[in-house]
Amino acid sequence: MKKTMILADRDEAYLERLSNYFMEKSPQLELNIFTNKELLEKYLQRGHIDILAVDESFADAKMAEAADASVKLCLSAGRMEIEGFESVRKYQKTESLLNEILLKYAQATGSSEAIRGNSNTRTAAFYSPAGGTGKSVLALGLAAASAGAGFRTLYVNLEEVDSVNYALKKTPGTLSDLFLALKTKGMNAGIKLAASTAQEPEGGFFYVSGVESVAEYEEIESRDLVRLLTMIREQAEYDVLIVDLSSGFSERTIKLLEQADVIFVPVTDEESAAAKVNRLLDEMRIHDLYNPLFEKMSLVVNRASAKGPGRELQESGLLERLPCDGVIGETALFRKKASILRAGNMLIPVFQPLLNRMAGAAKEQ
Repeated sequence: MKKTMILADRDEAYLERLSNYFMEKSPQLELNIFTNKELLEKYLQRGHIDILAVDESFADAKMAEAADASVKLCLSAGRMEIEGFESVRKYQKTESLLNEILLKYAQATGSSEAIRGNSNTRTAAFYSPAGGTGKSVLALGLAAASAGAGFRTLYVNLEEVDSVNYALKKTPGTLSDLFLALKTKGMNAGIKLAASTAQEPEGGFFYVSGVESVAEYEEIESRDLVRLLTMIREQAEYDVLIVDLSSGFSERTIKLLEQADVIFVPVTDEESAAAKVNRLLDEMRIHDLYNPLFEKMSLVVNRASAKGPGRELQESGLLERLPCDGVIGETALFRKKASILRAGNMLIPVFQPLLNRMAGAAKEQ
């Protein structure tokens, strides 16, 4: 069912731009717009509406008392407080304003229906049994490239020791909040997800800060991690979900890898890196239950020379065992995670093969 929403503002040009965007991006809204306060007050006598969002020149205690609305919002230029209304900053990115309004409604009603999207979320996991291969740098790079290519992208770091917390600013909520919501009866985890994420201002992707304490992972079970990824996909708010994983091969890691559409395995031209990946593949070949994981794996050669993969990698036989969907050259850009975030559209051609691989994996599903 559509949600009834009223938008009211005396600025006709502003209201037209806002309403056109809302109708395009949120077809679940039945929108009514007003520039005249008296006409709005008469309309409100008709009965219940879901969302009332009015400019501060319209909002007053009398309207708040008369309006039968699930959520009453004042679009304020100065964050002024008006009795009976929640204040929302009027002049911000239109996408952010729409998201904030829908989140306020979801929180007021306890239902995430209004904030649920319609995307078919594709999940890419970054995993390598070898440390130091640039796994997190590449995961951030793909997140930024995916966002730059127009995909609504969420990056989630599930390393037991988060290696990107210093590169990304703290979000309104954390993974700790999401795990608690998933375990708490009556709490809507989808609403908590929407309230917890932030958009990286330069990289363009969305993310949520990691757990508040490393010790929490002692109490987090594999089923909790699976429920987290399932909830994110069911919200259908993101086109792409990128999951950054630790280097171990525990039951938790296996369960997470099972959730991915494609598994990117970063490797460098070092004997130990290739040897660890080969050892893992040998173990997986012994046990048939790992075959589905093996089939989703794709190598990403990192820090390659201008000639491509080096001698160690070629002699290891690894390139014959797994498909290779990306060869990333040695560059100063990838030496620091913060540099990746500032790279902008330069990342799109670098990561285009990986974006193509994700698209292909989605079709196979």
